[in-house]
Amino acid sequence: MSGWVCLDASLALMWVLSDPLAEKAEALWQQWANEDVAMMAPPLFRAEVTSVIRQWAFRGVITQEQAEAALRESLTWPVTLWEPNGLLQERAFALATEHNQPKAYDAQYVAVAALQGCEFWTGDQRLVRALADKLPFVKWVGDYTPP
Repeated sequence: MSGWVCLDASLALMWVLSDPLAEKAEALWQQWANEDVAMMAPPLFRAEVTSVIRQWAFRGVITQEQAEAALRESLTWPVTLWEPNGLLQERAFALATEHNQPKAYDAQYVAVAALQGCEFWTGDQRLVRALADKLPFVKWVGDYTPP
């Protein structure tokens, strides 16, 4: 791993919402902390986290109090938001086009990792299936094995 790693909201949300892969997500974060690996994401990261937490509360999966606690905790995560003056959007658009993705949201995370030369970790297995063969730096938390 480099000194940086890109992660998406689906992985990070495993730290505060119930998920079968939560234990792996926690172990991955612990490894990054132990190895002084810093986390980064595109600017949409915090909006996605907030939106999913609200959606879970709205659907009754978690209580309003649990949602507020999850949101407060998410705001403490040491994730650097990275946007290099439009370059990210251009690269995300190109990646989405090149890999035949209908939207460029996920491609923003992939673009951050590509531009920074680091791994991109996600909880989105569908995205990994679509990209990992072509972009080996795209990793699924479900494949993580602690050292």
